[in-house]
Amino acid sequence: MRPSFSKIDQIINPIKFQKIQDDIASATDLALITVDYKGKPLTKHSNCSDFCQKVRSSNYGIYCEKCDSHGGLEAARLRKPYIYICHFGLIDFAIPIIVKDLYIGAFMAGQVLLSPQDLAETPEPILPGVQSKWESIDKNLKEAFDTLPVMSLDKITALANMLLHIVNYCVEEAELKALLAHRSGKASNNTYAETGEDDYFISTIKRHPRKGADQLIQPALAYIKKHPEEKITLEKMAALCNISPSYFSKLFAKENRGNLSDYVNKTRIELAKELLLNSDWNIRTIAAHIGYDDSGYFIKIFKKLTNKTPLEYRNSKENPIG
Repeated sequence: MRPSFSKIDQIINPIKFQKIQDDIASATDLALITVDYKGKPLTKHSNCSDFCQKVRSSNYGIYCEKCDSHGGLEAARLRKPYIYICHFGLIDFAIPIIVKDLYIGAFMAGQVLLSPQDLAETPEPILPGVQSKWESIDKNLKEAFDTLPVMSLDKITALANMLLHIVNYCVEEAELKALLAHRSGKASNNTYAETGEDDYFISTIKRHPRKGADQLIQPALAYIKKHPEEKITLEKMAALCNISPSYFSKLFAKENRGNLSDYVNKTRIELAKELLLNSDWNIRTIAAHIGYDDSGYFIKIFKKLTNKTPLEYRNSKENPIG
């Protein structure tokens, strides 16, 4: 059995997020709306263009719903922002909201036109176009179309990535708050504990009340211990744990391990101590073996953590006082 975080309002507070969404829309000229996995709106439309308001209230509105649905599902399949052209030729994109590998909704944005210089890179339409049918019969619709904002593909891509970071941050914060609440035994009515949909996740934390976060980052800890000589990066360790770098950092710090760089240095120095005592390798060889290309830097880190140089440490253990 796996956890089932199926309610988007457990991740995003609709009332608070509406204000954030409105401000983002005002700052970017994008139209925005947040929907659940069925396409049902969680928030009201922010900055919805006059053109799209007219279309959505007409017989063509059904095509808008189909585009939104297809866009959200495709973003969920790709697990990243999906940029596409709607049936009326506008650029839209969907940001998937995924929790524990479960697609629970999407952040829909767009209602802009692509700048002329980027037309050669135009994404494929998500549905067969109907633009040619209305341009000749609806003058008001055509006039509204001509007032839509124009953006470059680079800017659209950058905005999509920015919104992805915001969505991921919301998800990570909600997960972290739920995890910490359960670990402290103080889950509130707004956390997953009260939903009745997360029995597996809750029971796992109850069985391991002090190891919730540690379990999540365990793959990284094991990797660092096994491969101390490799270049250890935050992004690589987060990927091993299937979480984002920012979430990994929070969990890592929560377990009182400091930052990743300090932990890697401590792990390497502990191994260096063993090698100093149980091998006849010289300092340069030991440094290279545990991941330090610069033996001078290795000596500096070793002394910082032990108050001795590597050679002093080896000699003090070989010739203990008393």
